[in-house]
Amino acid sequence: MNAPKAPSKLKVGIPLYPTFDSLDVLGPYQVFTYAPNLDLHLVAADKCAVTSLEGVQILPEFTFASCPQLDVLLVPGAADLIAPLQAGPLGKNPFFDFLAMQAKDAKLVCTVCTGALIAGAAGLLDGHLVTTHWAHLETLALFPCTVATGYPRYVKSGNRISSGGISSGIDAALFTVAHLFGEEAAMDCQLKMQYRPQPPVHAGDPTDSDISTHPGLPDRVRSDWHVNDVRDAYLQWLSGRSDRPRYF
Repeated sequence: MNAPKAPSKLKVGIPLYPTFDSLDVLGPYQVFTYAPNLDLHLVAADKCAVTSLEGVQILPEFTFASCPQLDVLLVPGAADLIAPLQAGPLGKNPFFDFLAMQAKDAKLVCTVCTGALIAGAAGLLDGHLVTTHWAHLETLALFPCTVATGYPRYVKSGNRISSGGISSGIDAALFTVAHLFGEEAAMDCQLKMQYRPQPPVHAGDPTDSDISTHPGLPDRVRSDWHVNDVRDAYLQWLSGRSDRPRYF
């Protein structure tokens, strides 16, 4: 009698691009490493190392051209959100076109932090309820999506899962594992990581308790990150894509 065939593993792919945020990638990657039946793949425009915001260099396994069809596509955020727009419009932008083609048959499309802006530019969030880093919610609202109220750690809409800023990607990854394999699988990941945050300060979003005594912090972050410049760049880019191609 033949032994039962083991269930095939789901392919998870995370595209890397210059100035990606390391925790956006490696936080979910750590969670998924402990999950059952997942094959993890890092993807980039070519096989060269990609340098993160923090100066961490990571080698991809696949290029956009050689990547197999993914079951779970996870788009991280980055410090330089304008450079991907400068590669061209959808249909002539290798990064955005890769995302659009993969999303067509993916079981789940996930974003971490400002990866939502990249996914939005590729047309992946149209008609969905989504979130992103609190500082970039106004830019996200430029896309034909519905921005979630407040500052949720993650949001699920159909087969889209979007998370808030940076560290929120860990929460969203645990939710993704629970969605795919059940809550006990997510608990197993959480326990192995000893993920039970107890920060010494409480300024995780503009509504957190310590912000009341430091009310200038949110505007300082927006200024440091040139949030208005990013919004203007996306507004200008969107104004020229009314005839963008549709992949799905």
